[in-house]
Amino acid sequence: MAAADEKYDSALLGILQNEGQVAPFLDAVIGFLYRRTDFFRIMKNDMDKMGFPPGVALKLLTNIFKKYESLAAQDEERRGENKQKSAEVNKGQESTKKTKSKTDSESVKTLKTEVNNATPEDSAVTSQDSTDERGLEDSTQSSVSAIEKPRTGQQSVAHGMEVGNQDTESSSSKNENAGEEEGEEDKEDPEQARLRRELQANPLTYNGADCGNYLWSQSIAETDIRVRVPQSIVKGKQVQVDIRKKKLSVSCQEGSGFSELISGELEWEVKAEDSMWTLSPGEFVHINLEKKQERWWERVFVGESGINTRKIDCSRPMTDLDDEAQAKIEEMMFNQRQKQLGLPQSHEVKTHEMLRKAWDAEGSPFKGQPFDPSKFTVDPSGTATFNPGDS
Repeated sequence: MAAADEKYDSALLGILQNEGQVAPFLDAVIGFLYRRTDFFRIMKNDMDKMGFPPGVALKLLTNIFKKYESLAAQDEERRGENKQKSAEVNKGQESTKKTKSKTDSESVKTLKTEVNNATPEDSAVTSQDSTDERGLEDSTQSSVSAIEKPRTGQQSVAHGMEVGNQDTESSSSKNENAGEEEGEEDKEDPEQARLRRELQANPLTYNGADCGNYLWSQSIAETDIRVRVPQSIVKGKQVQVDIRKKKLSVSCQEGSGFSELISGELEWEVKAEDSMWTLSPGEFVHINLEKKQERWWERVFVGESGINTRKIDCSRPMTDLDDEAQAKIEEMMFNQRQKQLGLPQSHEVKTHEMLRKAWDAEGSPFKGQPFDPSKFTVDPSGTATFNPGDS
């Protein structure tokens, strides 16, 4: 479902980029329905084949809005549940870690206590069994040695438990640090986020930035730079623009000479022969740079602060596609609309036109009869199957 919905994103994003805001975008879409379809036409009687009955068009829009409003509410609910589950899992892991650490510590203490308590008892038993001083010493040493061996083993076990616990904590700590580093990359200062949203909403800084004396935006193939000029600059001869494959400079007339507005080495190479510039009198010089390689720029000039290309819109507008791809997208949009309205799609329309001509041709068994499209089933490849129906 999601993949089917997303196939029109390139076309819609191209419209949205041109309009700049949601309201004009919606106006463009609804305006298309008004100009090019019968969406706003009211059916006056049952014989009218165009338009909708009164109120149906509005109900259709309302139902579609409610559909995505419901999906948005479900998404928000899922995000809340996932956040709560994540918090519970983290809390459980911390609790388990503390419990394990406490248990290991108690186990070590218990082992040490058992060993210390066992030493005098074993010494006493050995003393009772000995009759002379030499035998007593040998027995005592033997007893102590016997006790020391298990003590060493027990300490090794305890040490192993401690090391294992340290390894677990170390691994967990590494995972947490990696998560924190990744989270820090995705985290953004609220003020920076607000400024970025404002830049993205402005077509002059879309996927770019406001650098003071100039603004820039970009697509995957082009970079647009608008250099601010004084209000007195109203003619092209008052401006000098030098575009090279790795350098750009813009100057404007000031007195008897020219004053440099921007100049520097470009971050990436451009196709100088395919680049151009125009003047918006008293506002800015607009330079359109054709990128030599399709890539997203972090900055225009070397040495300047860059943008985060992970935060920009990396989709490609419909205008970047070739004519064949654009025609295919337009055809898919037409078919989607026809399908929703229960009308023939493009492949069905073409096939019906061919059948209509053959229907009344010389030698046709249907000659003289009205053409009935319902007697044919047309598959997506355009192949028609005849359905004779009831005779």
